[in-house]
Amino acid sequence: MQSESFSFAGYDVTVTTEQTQTGDWTPRIQASRDSRAVQLPNVETTGPNWATRDEALRAGVEQARRLIDRYGREHDDQHTDGSTKQRF
Repeated sequence: MQSESFSFAGYDVTVTTEQTQTGDWTPRIQASRDSRAVQLPNVETTGPNWATRDEALRAGVEQARRLIDRYGREHDDQHTDGSTKQRF
């Protein structure tokens, strides 16, 4: 399984990919902070699928950074119920 791990803004992130039934690829993001798993908000009702594993991996890395930057740093919770602030 191909994956990419990195640290960003105090979070440790691992992005993996999963092939869908249609043959497309989708990223899966796991994040932790201070060795505790955190659930990043799912702000998209349907996630995009990608033609290749590499595209999905890159998209997952970008998505994780964007979510952490926007919600993990408490800049904006307009797309959530506000409860994400307690989880980060």
